[in-house]
Amino acid sequence: MYKKSILKAYYNNYIRDISIVFLLLLPLIICNAITLFVGHGLNLIKFNELANSLFYLSNLLIGIYPIALCLITSYYIATKHGVNAMVVVPYSLVLFIAVSVPNELVSVHSGLPNNPLIALLAALISALCCTSFRLFPLDPSRIDFVKTLYKHVLHFVCFLLLTVILVRLTTLVIDISKETQHYLSLNPLTFYGGLAYQFILGLLGAIGINGHNFLFRAKQQLFEDTQQNITAWQAGEAPLNVLGQGFYDAFLSMGGSGNTISLLLCILLFSKERRHITLAFSALPLVIFNINELLLFGLPVIFNPTLIIPFVLVPLVSFVVVYSAITLGFVNPVSTIVDWMTPPFISGYIATQHSLSGVILQIVVVIIGIVIYRPFYLHYAGRSPSNNIAISHQYELSRSTLKSFLGDVNQAMSSYISKHDISRRVSRMLSCGEFVMHYQPQINLNNDQHLSFEALLRYKDPDGKLLPPLFIHDFQQLGAMKQLDKMVIDLVLTDMQKMPLESGCKVAINISAETISDKHIVAYIVERLRFFNILPEALEIEITEEVIIVDDKGVSENIAVLQALGITVAIDDFGSGYASFPHLLKFNFDKVKLDRSLLFNIENEREKNLYQLLAKISEVTGCVLVAEGVETEIEKQFVQQCGIDIVQGFYFSKPMTLNNALSWMKTVTIGNKTIVE
Repeated sequence: MYKKSILKAYYNNYIRDISIVFLLLLPLIICNAITLFVGHGLNLIKFNELANSLFYLSNLLIGIYPIALCLITSYYIATKHGVNAMVVVPYSLVLFIAVSVPNELVSVHSGLPNNPLIALLAALISALCCTSFRLFPLDPSRIDFVKTLYKHVLHFVCFLLLTVILVRLTTLVIDISKETQHYLSLNPLTFYGGLAYQFILGLLGAIGINGHNFLFRAKQQLFEDTQQNITAWQAGEAPLNVLGQGFYDAFLSMGGSGNTISLLLCILLFSKERRHITLAFSALPLVIFNINELLLFGLPVIFNPTLIIPFVLVPLVSFVVVYSAITLGFVNPVSTIVDWMTPPFISGYIATQHSLSGVILQIVVVIIGIVIYRPFYLHYAGRSPSNNIAISHQYELSRSTLKSFLGDVNQAMSSYISKHDISRRVSRMLSCGEFVMHYQPQINLNNDQHLSFEALLRYKDPDGKLLPPLFIHDFQQLGAMKQLDKMVIDLVLTDMQKMPLESGCKVAINISAETISDKHIVAYIVERLRFFNILPEALEIEITEEVIIVDDKGVSENIAVLQALGITVAIDDFGSGYASFPHLLKFNFDKVKLDRSLLFNIENEREKNLYQLLAKISEVTGCVLVAEGVETEIEKQFVQQCGIDIVQGFYFSKPMTLNNALSWMKTVTIGNKTIVE
């Protein structure tokens, strides 16, 4: 039962996915169908040159279709599984072309790869390779760019080796199929040969392959034999064969391959699915002239395991019915090869020597087709009476999935544009203006000898205007936080050379979660401390609380090594996000800084009790507490009452330049407080 439910889930996902992919291909399919239809219309009124131009466009669209299928499928799968589509799409295109060209699976008219099955398989295999071994986008601004580049190169080389194997395998399969065709003597002029011929045509059409091209020799022979038989019959030298080219065209391709006029009528008669009904009405003008691409790709029928069955079965049953009716003498044998675009019922009348019996037989065949298509279509559309609620949910889910995918496409395009703009902004900042450090003091209310600063990054534009650190988000978007953090470390250590560190002054540097988890960051900090001749005890590292939410062994190890070197490690902005007390216990921090937001409503009893409770963290963890964002005398007195000695905020000083910070240190007193801004 469990396996059955899993298979059903896989099936539903597949149907939903293939529907979305072919829905995105519909504009191409509709353009091709209309171009073909108008071209034949122009041919009838003797505008041959213009008609040939439209046929050329139709052939071009047909040639583009498999490539579009490959690209859209790979992009959709990549987006669905959260893989970089800019990697998957080129992979699938390389595989598709590499397999198609040497095996001559290309269009005669355009030279483009033209096998939809290979296109779909190329997309699936490429997506599988990229999801199994996930690759991240190349970003030259990242410090690990070279390492990532070589990972991409190695992955692509392995993919190329796989491609070579698949090319050989495809060649082998094609050789076997050619051998099979050579030994398989298909004679569409015999009953069993005709059934086999029609079965292969239907099966290949159901996976998007033109069966007439695959069975070209048999079709060519069928056409020639039919012409000879009609000529001999007209000369009175031979009776008409029951089977011939006209037989297949008039009775087994009504509305297009698979007798899809029956499927169209089935939808109009029994469907309650608004999208399918709209699709059927849209396809009706084309299906009348036996052009069924809109229906095949709109539902879709192609690659649809449910609708493939009646698509293949209906022509086979129709074959038996029509063959029996003609053999038993109920209907005249087909006496002409009718143009394939001749509408159903008219074609039956013309083909059977202008006999109404041919029309009646076509009506019977269409009705039989409706009967066969109905249960399969209803199963696919999910319209059984006992399952209306479930189907409603499934419809909403499908619609939501499509909206989500289209939203992802738009979001991805917007993201690429946004990142380009961000990259330009960051480049301008790096080449113009300068990054400077400002320092905000952390004051010990009980000991004015213990003074430390938090280093805060600012940007000064070419006009000398100081900008707030909103630009940090741009570096995050580009994945360049490691580079930014290293630049900050160098700027701060340069300034620290001018500070009175010998008196116990410390400076805290904020670094990102990405940086603290880097296995090379500790070595970098140690090397820079030596270069600037700064003692580790004078440095403090602050990390945000988002780091402690994820249980990262690398972060724990880096913190332990930094502390062993004598560097103080603090958690910044505690209480601003989702980190809880158990999260805090996972790491051995020296200092915890309570976020400013916790002081906003201390006039309320509930908020006051919460802050007092958090102030007791030090009793359990043994770490020093810092009250951030103290801006008033009331707030200062409150945090003192909570037992917190170290405070930071505008009440004492705003962030200031290095020179102002040095001057401030000379003038500030804690007992009789002097505020320098």
